[in-house]
Amino acid sequence: MKKRPLALLGLSFMLFLGGCSNSTSEVDNPLFPQELVISSFSVQAPSGWEWEQDQGIDTFIGRIFNNEDTIYFDMGYLSFGGLELVEKSARNISFQPTAINGVPAIIEKEYTPEGESNGEIRLSVYLDAGDRQRLNRLYIFDPKDEQTVLAIFRSHKFE
Repeated sequence: MKKRPLALLGLSFMLFLGGCSNSTSEVDNPLFPQELVISSFSVQAPSGWEWEQDQGIDTFIGRIFNNEDTIYFDMGYLSFGGLELVEKSARNISFQPTAINGVPAIIEKEYTPEGESNGEIRLSVYLDAGDRQRLNRLYIFDPKDEQTVLAIFRSHKFE
């Protein structure tokens, strides 16, 4: 008779632990079935998004895009210098220090210098793995689908 309550307790504990797992983590978004592996980093994106490398000199640059939005990236040790150099300014709409998949990051939404007069917005994420090599900045001007862009930003993983 004592085995049954212990078995039920064990089963309940296993179900509890299973319920605590993060089945919808930032990198397992069921709405974004496509993983774009871009050299030394990857992001998840909805179907229809692609990426293309552009010509860079000191950093790895390119674009992640669909038919409405284009996210630019600049990856490498000369990308932006480090998170300590990313500062709030009067142009900021929002400035959010955070972590993305364990990597310190800043998500910034600001008016571009030219946009202060015409309303142009730049949405950026700065990621710094702390080794002075894996620095990545992704940014977009006037995103049509800001929530999707932010979700793509938050899926970033250094390879």
